[in-house]
Amino acid sequence: MYSLLASAVKVNVNPGMTTLDWAIVAGMIVLLVGVLLYSNRFLHNAADFLAASRCAGRYVLSISQGIAGFAVVNSVATFEMFYKAGFASTWWAMLTAPVGLILSLVAWVSYRLRETRCFTLAQFFEVRYSRRFRIASGMITWVCGVVNYGIFPAVSVRFFMFFCRLPEYYPLWGINWDVYAVLLTLAIGMGLFFATCGGQIAIMVTDFLQGVFCNICFIIFIFFIFKLGDWDVSGGYVSWSQIESCLSDEPGVSQINPFNAGKIKDFNYWYFLIGIVSAIYSRGAWQGSMGYAAAAKNPHESKMAGILGTWRGLAQGLMIMLFPLALIVIMRHQDFSELANVITDTLAQTKDPQLREQGLVPTGLSLIMPKGLLGLFVAVMFAAMLSTDDTYMHSWGSIFVQDVIMPFRKKAFSPRQHIWALRLSVAGVAVFAWLFSYFYRQTEYVYLFFAVTGAIVSGAGAAIIGGLYWKKGSVIAAWVSYVTGALIATIGIVLQQVWNGSQIKFGAWLNETFQLGWSEVTLAKFPINGQFISLIGMAVCAALYVVISLVEHYCFKRPDFNLDKMLHRGEYDTAKEHVVNSEKVGFLAKRLGITKEFTLGDKILYASTITWTLGWFVVFIVYTACHFLGGHAGENGFVSGVSREWWMGLWHFKVYLTLILGIGCTVWFLIGGIVDVTRLFRSLATLVRDENDNGSVEDK
Repeated sequence: MYSLLASAVKVNVNPGMTTLDWAIVAGMIVLLVGVLLYSNRFLHNAADFLAASRCAGRYVLSISQGIAGFAVVNSVATFEMFYKAGFASTWWAMLTAPVGLILSLVAWVSYRLRETRCFTLAQFFEVRYSRRFRIASGMITWVCGVVNYGIFPAVSVRFFMFFCRLPEYYPLWGINWDVYAVLLTLAIGMGLFFATCGGQIAIMVTDFLQGVFCNICFIIFIFFIFKLGDWDVSGGYVSWSQIESCLSDEPGVSQINPFNAGKIKDFNYWYFLIGIVSAIYSRGAWQGSMGYAAAAKNPHESKMAGILGTWRGLAQGLMIMLFPLALIVIMRHQDFSELANVITDTLAQTKDPQLREQGLVPTGLSLIMPKGLLGLFVAVMFAAMLSTDDTYMHSWGSIFVQDVIMPFRKKAFSPRQHIWALRLSVAGVAVFAWLFSYFYRQTEYVYLFFAVTGAIVSGAGAAIIGGLYWKKGSVIAAWVSYVTGALIATIGIVLQQVWNGSQIKFGAWLNETFQLGWSEVTLAKFPINGQFISLIGMAVCAALYVVISLVEHYCFKRPDFNLDKMLHRGEYDTAKEHVVNSEKVGFLAKRLGITKEFTLGDKILYASTITWTLGWFVVFIVYTACHFLGGHAGENGFVSGVSREWWMGLWHFKVYLTLILGIGCTVWFLIGGIVDVTRLFRSLATLVRDENDNGSVEDK
């Protein structure tokens, strides 16, 4: 398909972006701007800006929210993790997948949040708890969100600098320009333009186009990077045999056998097990894509969009897995030794070791991709950056207005005033993001930074779950758990930043007391990473919420909360959103989360998703059983009952099957998405808008 470089003797390195490559990127930007301006004509009030007036269908939600979550920063974070942990990370994802499936099937948290008809999480907190709690939680959520987002532009711009091989400084017009600062301004400025021009309507439609474009490109990239068979019919770059020979299988740090990877720092099994707990506990707490959470036309469409996510991400997940695999081969295999030297020399120009790790995969990719494909990749990553930037700016800017400013106002905004207040707030987020990206010193992997900043809202998990599902949850319990979670995470962030090779002198006191003979210990970085800080916060906050709520209920006789009224159920369903079919739902189907709202097509999709996810979970159980039951004690410790060949066979099969299904799903989502976008514009054109639907809550 493509003629590719390299032999072991001579390295033909791609010289960089050509006119064709830049034309591809420019063409995509022009198309997106055109669609953005068209979408702006449907923006009339705050509900349009905040949630597209709740008119979105499942496919446009799934695709646009998926690309918004893709992000350059998430790609770089996954590159880092997979390059270090290899297939071990994929294995533990098989364990987490059933958890994600169950959460999607029962629409854990998301269904009920949509039932509340609230635009933001803090608005729900006012309905469920109090206005003061809305203001406090809104402030904490906003601060947490903008700090978390602050690193996004930094990682994105560094990625493009590595990939396009741009210098740190460039002389022009007698000024030695800081390239990083200039690109930060351009990247954040583009996201600001998209976020403010058409609000959630424009963001969702342009993200949909970017998502469709990216899904098609993902398939092309997979064929480019991977040889499909001994005859190399795809023209791919690396073969499976090369991958097998280069993946580490050393005791404790295996990239093939996940049970032999316990010594892999940061991304071992603890990282993923804590992630499972976080997925259940913190679902709905993160408001980075707040507009999508409220944009579904009804709770059922929101639920089905979540289920579709299982299929939408197949090609994307495979691509971001194969790229670091290819770089592992290039950096370790003798056939690519000269190319590896070029990559090493290029990265040596970057002084910061953490940035060098981030730059490994993009630098390697930029050297091997041919023209045309290089432009497609830049366009894809630009789309990933833009879709995330406009979504996050929109979310955090909206939260500041809705949950920090509006509760203090005695007079409501007019529709025009409200939209402009939202736009100015989004601009403020953009300014903060520029300053944070420029001055923040990154000290650990991106995913660990996400974990510790996300832990700031760890208390929200208790308040959300308790507020939606437990009528005994109390206001004081929500306050205490939320503030405690924020404090634990903040202390963790501060310690990680100020910790600088501190010497902890255990020797003197311990020797005198216990005569252990320990001496001075030097820790180069804070010993608890972001994932464990997050776990501590979740455990403490959940315990506090339950204990305080029970004490209030039984000791102070606080009455139960009316959940049906908050969720607009039964006699309170004035909007008639719970449209149901006449068909009865059986006992088993009901337990699986199937309701009367399900059509025959919904049930088929449901069954397919269950089969796919549980099928891999069965594989997980079988291999785990074979590992322990067929293993034995060896000279160097426990020897697995599953051979290296069986592990590689599993990964080989999974890659091929995912590729085949990914191609089919790309076509499927393209057709469904186009239908949904057409319906979205039709609904917005005929919708009778309620000017009072602006996120305010009537006094109780």
